[in-house]
Amino acid sequence: MKVSVVIPVFNKAPYLKACLDSVFAQSFQEFEVIAVDDASTDESLRILRSYADPRLRIICNERNMGPGAAAQRAMDAATGEYIIRVDADDIMYPDRFAVQVDVLDKHPEVGATSGHIRLMTEPETLHRVELSDAACKARMLFGVPLNQPATAYRTAVLRRHDVRFEDHWPRYGEDWMHQLELARHTRFLNLDRPLIHYRKGVMNIAHGRDRAADLRSLYTYVFERLGWPLSERQRELQLATVKCFPRPFSAADVRDFHAWMKELEHLNSVHGTFDPQALRTQLRHHWEALYYHLPAFGVGAAIQHMRCDGNWGWNKWRYLISVFINR
Repeated sequence: MKVSVVIPVFNKAPYLKACLDSVFAQSFQEFEVIAVDDASTDESLRILRSYADPRLRIICNERNMGPGAAAQRAMDAATGEYIIRVDADDIMYPDRFAVQVDVLDKHPEVGATSGHIRLMTEPETLHRVELSDAACKARMLFGVPLNQPATAYRTAVLRRHDVRFEDHWPRYGEDWMHQLELARHTRFLNLDRPLIHYRKGVMNIAHGRDRAADLRSLYTYVFERLGWPLSERQRELQLATVKCFPRPFSAADVRDFHAWMKELEHLNSVHGTFDPQALRTQLRHHWEALYYHLPAFGVGAAIQHMRCDGNWGWNKWRYLISVFINR
C-alpha cells in the first residue's frame, strides 16, 4: 500500500461527510483510510459506517483519548509507505495526496511534509508554513514547523526512531511535541501552496482554552527538550512571539524582549541547534511583528521599540499615528 490516510474523529458529525467525500475524491487513489472514532457521542460513528468503500477501516476507542492518541492508534495500524494526516472537519484540495506523494517520492531524505492551509471562514487568508528544512527547524523554537492537518509522513522514519504521539501528552500542542521529536531524525520540506480548507471555530481543540497557560507549558517542554535554559521571565517574553499578551506590554517589556531576541541568537551560537541565518530571520520577523501590536498598550511601548531598533522610519510613525487617530 502506498498511502495510509489517518483520521481521528471525535464528535465531528456535522462536517465528517464533507471531509470523507474530499478524501475519496482525491486524484491519487492508492490509499487505505483508517478512521479512529474516539468515543464520539454524536452521529460520527454512524456516518463512518455508512461508507461502503472497502479501503475504509474503522477503529473504535472505548474511551476518549484525545486527537494525538487517537491518531497514533491509526498510525500503528497503517500499512502504507506514507501516512497522510487528515482532520475530520477539514476538506482536502483534490490533488493534495498526489502532490505530497510526489514530494516524498522525489526526496527520500525528507521524512515529513505539509503545506499552507486556507481558512474556510476567511478564504483569502492562508495559514503559512516555512518551506525549507532549515527554516522549518528554526520556526520550531516558536511554534509548529508543519501544519498538522496537512502533514504527510514517511512511515519508515516514524517507526525506525519510534516517534509517536504519547498517550500522556496534552490534547493541545501535541503536534508541536511530535514534530520536535521527529525533527531530530529527518528533514522537513513544505509545499508553497494550500493543501486543505481548514475549519476554524468552536469545533477546534484549542477553542475556549487558556492559551497563555497552554503556551507556558509548551515552551517549558520545548526548551527543556532542546537543552536551552528558560527563566520564568524569558518564558513570559516568549509568549509575545506568538501574539499572546496575558497583560499589557510596557516599554520595559519591549527592552527585555529585545534583549531576549539577542539572547536566543547567543544560545544558538553556543548549542548549534539551528541554522544561524534561518534563526536570525525568525528573530527579525518576531521583533518586527511585535511593533504592530504595541500601540494597543500605549505610545510609550511603540516608541521604545523604535528606540531599541534604531529605526525611526516614517512608516512606523504613520502606523502609530493612524492607530490613535482611528480610536
